[in-house]
Amino acid sequence: MQKLPPACKDRGFAPCIPGDGTLPNHVVVDPRGQIYHDTTTNWGPRIGLAYRLGDRTALRSSFGIFYDNWAAVTQSAQNYEGAWPDIGQLLSNNLNKPIPGQPTPNTSGLDPFRTGGAGFFPAPTPFEQVQWFMDPYAKNPYSMQWNVGLQHQFSEATVISANYVGSGSRRLDVGGYYNVAQTPGPGDPRQRALYPYIGPTFYDRSIGKGSYEAFQFQLDRRFSSGFAYQVAYTYSKSIDIGSSGWYGVEGQSVTDPYHINRDRGPSGFDLTHVLSVNGLYEVPIGKGKAFNTHSGILDYALGNWQVNSILTARSGLPYNVYVSGDVANTGNVGWNQYERANLVGNVNDFTLSRENGLNRAAFAIPDQYTFGNLGRDRLRTTPVWNVDLSVFRQFPFLETRRFEFRAEAFNVLNTAILGQPRNDLADKANFGKILGTANGPRQLQLGAKIIF
Repeated sequence: MQKLPPACKDRGFAPCIPGDGTLPNHVVVDPRGQIYHDTTTNWGPRIGLAYRLGDRTALRSSFGIFYDNWAAVTQSAQNYEGAWPDIGQLLSNNLNKPIPGQPTPNTSGLDPFRTGGAGFFPAPTPFEQVQWFMDPYAKNPYSMQWNVGLQHQFSEATVISANYVGSGSRRLDVGGYYNVAQTPGPGDPRQRALYPYIGPTFYDRSIGKGSYEAFQFQLDRRFSSGFAYQVAYTYSKSIDIGSSGWYGVEGQSVTDPYHINRDRGPSGFDLTHVLSVNGLYEVPIGKGKAFNTHSGILDYALGNWQVNSILTARSGLPYNVYVSGDVANTGNVGWNQYERANLVGNVNDFTLSRENGLNRAAFAIPDQYTFGNLGRDRLRTTPVWNVDLSVFRQFPFLETRRFEFRAEAFNVLNTAILGQPRNDLADKANFGKILGTANGPRQLQLGAKIIF
């Protein structure tokens, strides 16, 4: 506790210490008057180098350390709040779960948090709450980033570049349930927990690691003579431990919070291949253009058209096959995807369709009181590609003013890319089915603007 509030019998409302103010076992008051610990070592050195190799070629390299001060700041603020002896939030999971000696419901719908009708008073102990908490020694995550690359100018308008880019991230957030049983097994998992007097709860620690390496290529032709284009391609790999984002948003799957290195795998946002091609073409008809009809009417009618297009293509995103429920009986929550399936076959031996988004026969529910053997983010969704197209037409008037009409189409070919299949092996009705798409349908929009 940060400070010691009065006894509930004296104050009459939270925050207060229940009863006569005697602290429960295992509760102490921090002598510093604060719970969380600061750090003053977030130094961020940066260095860069640029060297010209001839008139048209340049070599560039850099290194820097960058700190993330704002990731998930809204949720983090809630995690730093006091949950006891205040009563700001109350959460509870796994209600009425049959256990040995208690096969029937033991939680009343009138008192699901088991407060005993305490009203404005905190629970007798803080150790039965389910809440999102932070390690008091949590620190800002940081990333060591570096690159080296060559850039060459082929003409006045065209430049090509190739770069190796890498990063090593440290102190990343690893969340999920903590203080679960240290080993799978029968019986009450709480008796096998690190702290048996505390119920399992969400707990975020800055102990994760990640790495990223990529080859990046770009061919860039700036707008010249009515034409511009850009081709960009990235070949990369991103790997981390347990969680790629904050609070389970991306790639969350921590099987055993006491041995997180077992959950090293592709990041939830890892994309092996990413290609982007865009172009802009202005029809070269009119006065001062490549083709001049020498007719003001024809130049006005045939000229002032512009066509634009963007093509994007990328690899599919990684995902898990998991089993909801607490198969290992560790006290964890199944929707957290901690219990991954057993891999028993070839994941690639199937024909993709909406009914068969993966090979169902390749997976099995682990035996009770065991963890599955499937690696984290072992599977990938369908690759995604898309084409956008737009046509602009300008109508000059009053010498320096122009009216511009725009017709734009997103996913112009109206291609449907299959989304991620249902990945809960315990969901017999839907497991393996694809019930949505990874992209949206064709969208058309019209616009107009006056340029002056």
